[in-house]
Amino acid sequence: MNKPIENALFKKTAKNQSGFIVLLGMLMLVVGASVWFGNVGNLRTEMMAIKQVNEQGRELQQVKDKMLAYAVFQPELFGTLSGTSTLQTSEKVPGPGYFPCPDATGDGESNAPCGSGSSVIIGRVPIQISSRFFGFLNQVTVKDSFWYAVDTRFLVQNTDYNNFGATAEVKSRRYAPLNVDDPVLASLTLDGVTDIVMVLFHAGDALSGQDRSSSAVSNYLEDENNDGDTAFITYHSTARFNDTVIAITREEWNAAMLARVSQDINPVDNTPDLCAIPATDPHWFNACNNVYKTGSDGANCASDGSGMDNQLGQDWRSVLGCPP
Repeated sequence: MNKPIENALFKKTAKNQSGFIVLLGMLMLVVGASVWFGNVGNLRTEMMAIKQVNEQGRELQQVKDKMLAYAVFQPELFGTLSGTSTLQTSEKVPGPGYFPCPDATGDGESNAPCGSGSSVIIGRVPIQISSRFFGFLNQVTVKDSFWYAVDTRFLVQNTDYNNFGATAEVKSRRYAPLNVDDPVLASLTLDGVTDIVMVLFHAGDALSGQDRSSSAVSNYLEDENNDGDTAFITYHSTARFNDTVIAITREEWNAAMLARVSQDINPVDNTPDLCAIPATDPHWFNACNNVYKTGSDGANCASDGSGMDNQLGQDWRSVLGCPP
């Protein structure tokens, strides 16, 4: 072949190949960029979802802390008549460990009494106990998202437990004795783990078929968490589950209440301060009794779950081994 012609063809081919390589390079950049930005977008979406779950978890933890604080400070919160500074007599002051009734009406207030005839009650976390100046939720606008289930023996008022003989205004409506030994086992389970006192939920966005204009629990929580029994779950493999769930275990409840009742300001004597209360006083620290009981009132205490006629005295004295 003629040399000049051969050189011309070579240059033309090289130019065409160079153009193709540039186009190929640009195509690779475009494809790479789309893959990159697609991955970044997916990653950003996943990070946002994780951030949301973490935020919900933090909010639930704050509610959990407030629930435990409410339970620990029962004697202080309810040491006076409602809305006044008038001190209650000792037999009317509840001991630590009891939780509020849920908000049953959607107005943000706890609605007591509750839980009668059932081993578990589930409902919205109340915004506050206004008469006691105690709050549970900071974000009032999302109050319908927070729910909880609780063993009804741990409620501050449950009409299953009445001290017979007392007039209506002084019936305590509390299970007793209530301490680290009694009841033997809390009734709730979470993912199969037993001895759970309370399960707290943050309801995710409404799923298909959920109507948030209704207060039915099934319109907020899914699967095992809305069927009305005592078993709850933190996870389900289907897409129709977006509850965030944490618990108050019996172990956590025990630790918080023991810290409250075993306080010893004078550790030299190695005796909890509350042991100084006379053992015969009608006081939540002492043995279970009913100062209103009459001879025909039946069993004295509800420790076996059947004698529901006295709710005065949690018997922490016996638990701590106070000297006689």
